[in-house]
Amino acid sequence: MVKFRSVIYLLAAFSGVSFAGAGVDPYREAQLVKSSSLAEQFVEIPLSKIQRAGRGWEPETVIRLKGDYFSSLYKINRNALISDVYAHYRSQMLTDERSILFECESRSCGSSNAWANSFFGDYLLYGSDQSQFLLVVKNNQDVYQILYINRRGAGDVMVRLDEVKSTEANDTEFDIVAQMDVEDIPRIRRFVNDLPAGQNVVGFVTSQKTGGLSAIKSGDQLISTVSAGLGDRLKDKVRFINLADLGRESLGVNRISFVYARP
Repeated sequence: MVKFRSVIYLLAAFSGVSFAGAGVDPYREAQLVKSSSLAEQFVEIPLSKIQRAGRGWEPETVIRLKGDYFSSLYKINRNALISDVYAHYRSQMLTDERSILFECESRSCGSSNAWANSFFGDYLLYGSDQSQFLLVVKNNQDVYQILYINRRGAGDVMVRLDEVKSTEANDTEFDIVAQMDVEDIPRIRRFVNDLPAGQNVVGFVTSQKTGGLSAIKSGDQLISTVSAGLGDRLKDKVRFINLADLGRESLGVNRISFVYARP
C-alpha cells in the first residue's frame, strides 16, 4: 500500500516549481527538499487523527482510492511563524470550491511521530505534537490535497503538500465517506455513533476465503460480528452489503466502506 511515500527526489534547484498543489504558491523563501510523482497508485486520504490500530498506527478514518499523486516537501527557516505558514497555505487551498474533509492542529491530530514515520514515511516531518497542522481538502473534480506542517527540533518548519487525482471510475451512485478494518469494532462504533441525527449509512463489507469458509460465508460472519458489536441502538443506522471478494481493489480485503444512505 502506498501512503504518499516519495520515490523520485528532485534537486532543490527546482524550488521555484510546485509539483503538488495546483494553484498553491510556496511560502516565501521556502526551499524544495524533494518531490515525487506516481501514477495509478493506491493511496489513503486521512479523515481523522492518527492513533494506535493493532500493532501499528493509522488514522481512525481514511478513504482508499486509486489515483495519480504528486508530493512536495519544503523547508522554511526557523524564524518563520508556523501559524503564518499554515494560514498562507490554508487560504489558497480553500479557493476554487474546495471543501474541507478534515482539519486539525496540535495534539488533536495525534502523534507527530506516527504521522511522519507510519503514515507519510518521512522522518523529516517529525516534530512536536503541539506544533503540527493537518488539512485535507477536495474539489468537485475528485482532486484531493493533503497539507501537513510541523516544526522540527532543529527549528526549521517542514511543509508537506500532496495532491491526489482519483483515476477510478465511480461505479456506484455514492461517494465513500470512510473505510476501516471490519474487525475494528471500537472504531466502527465511534464512526456510527458520531453520525448526525437521522443520517444512516450503507456498509460494504469485503472478505476472502478463509479456512473452510467461502468468501461469502466469511463476509456473512464478519457482518454478524459487526452488527453484534454495534448493539441494538446503532446497528439500525447501518445497512450491510456483503461484497465478499467481488469488490473493487480499492475497497481492500476484510474492510468496511461506508457511504451515506439517501432518503
